[in-house]
Amino acid sequence: MLGSARDMMRIGFLTGRMSSVRDRVRFAHSGLSNLVHALHDRARLTCVATSAAPESVKEHDVALELGGARFVPLPWIPSTIRGLGQGAACRRAIEQLEQLADVIIVQLPFSPPWGLVPRRRPRVYHACADVPGVVAASPYYRGARRIAAVGFAELMHTWQNLLARERGVRVVTNGAALHERMGSPPGRSVVSSSLGLADVGSLERERPASAPFRVLFCGYLRPEKGLDTLVAAYREIVAALPDAELVIIGDQDLGEGGAVADLRRQTQGVGKIELRGLLPFGPRLFREFAEADVLLLPSRSEGTPRVLVEARAFGCPVVASRVGGIPTSVRDGHDGFLVEPGDHQGFARAALSLAREPALKAELIRNGYERARQCTVEALAMALLDEARMAYEESR
Repeated sequence: MLGSARDMMRIGFLTGRMSSVRDRVRFAHSGLSNLVHALHDRARLTCVATSAAPESVKEHDVALELGGARFVPLPWIPSTIRGLGQGAACRRAIEQLEQLADVIIVQLPFSPPWGLVPRRRPRVYHACADVPGVVAASPYYRGARRIAAVGFAELMHTWQNLLARERGVRVVTNGAALHERMGSPPGRSVVSSSLGLADVGSLERERPASAPFRVLFCGYLRPEKGLDTLVAAYREIVAALPDAELVIIGDQDLGEGGAVADLRRQTQGVGKIELRGLLPFGPRLFREFAEADVLLLPSRSEGTPRVLVEARAFGCPVVASRVGGIPTSVRDGHDGFLVEPGDHQGFARAALSLAREPALKAELIRNGYERARQCTVEALAMALLDEARMAYEESR
C-alpha cells in the first residue's frame, strides 16, 4: 500500500491515447477516464497528458473531471505511424509533467517512443499491449508491408524493454505473458479493468431462461479480435441450436474498415445476427452482458481485455482465446473457458456446454462474479500507485 508516501508524491499520468473536448468538457474512452479518476481519488494526481484529438470523438463517453490536476496536451497521435514525427512536441509536454510530478505513470505503447528520453523522474511503465503480437495477428499486412510492420513492431518492443531496465523504473503489464516477454522487469502483472467495484452485480438478467441462447461479442472490430473465428463458431452453434442469436457490439477502430467489411460479408445469411454498433460504457452496455448467455472473445492477440471482467461482473460466462494476458484473467474451467486461437469448433463446444449444462453455467457465473470483484479499476489503480511508491523510494 502507499502509506505515508501518498501525501508526499506528486503523480503524473502520460498516455498516447486520445481525449477530446465537447461543450468545453474533456472526454475520453471509459477505460482511460475511469482509470485516471481512480488514480485521482487515491493519490495526489497533479497532471495528466493525453493525445488531444482535433474534434469530438464519439467513443469518448466519460468526462475527465479532475479538480486540482493540470491537463497537458500532447500532439494528436491517431496512430503509431502518424505519431513518429511528434518526438519534439511530445518531449516538451513530458518536460512539463516532470516539473509538476515526482513520479510519472506512462502507458505503453507510446509513439513516438524516443519522446520518452531522457528521463528526469522515476516512472512506472504500464504496458498495455504486445505490439508485435498485434501486428502478427493482422491479415491485412502482406508482402513487403508485412515485413516492414513486423520489423517496426519489434523495434518498438525492444525500445520498451530497454526503457524498462533503467534504474528508477517499475513495470506493470496487462497479463503475465507480457511481463515475461519484457524480460520480467521489476514490477508486476495485472488484469486491466475500467469497472468499479460498485458496478459488479448491479444489474441482473431479465430475459427468461427459456429465451433463445444468446452469444455476445463486444470489442473493437479489428483483425486481431478473431472475427472470422467468431462467425465460424456461431455457425456451429446454430447447427446445434437453430434459434441461437449472435449480438455484436463494437465499431471499427481508426482505419480498420477492412475488418468491418469482412465481418458483414461473412455474416450474410447466417442465423440471427445483430450488429448493434458502439454502446457507451454504462447501464446500456451492462444490460447486454446481463442478458447474454455467453461472451465469445476469439482474439489472436490480447493484453487482459476489460470486457472479460465486465461480462463476468453481470453474470455472463466467458469463452476466450488462450493468448497473451487472457490466462491471467480467466482460470480455465473455473470462471470461464480458454480455447486455442482459431479453433472455432472449440469455441462452439464450450458455448454449447453452457447451453446444455445449467449446473456448469451456474458455477461459472458464481466464480465469475468473485473474479470480477478482484479485478476492478480500483485494484488496477492501487497496483500502479504501489509501484509508483516503490519507484519513488528507490530513486531517493
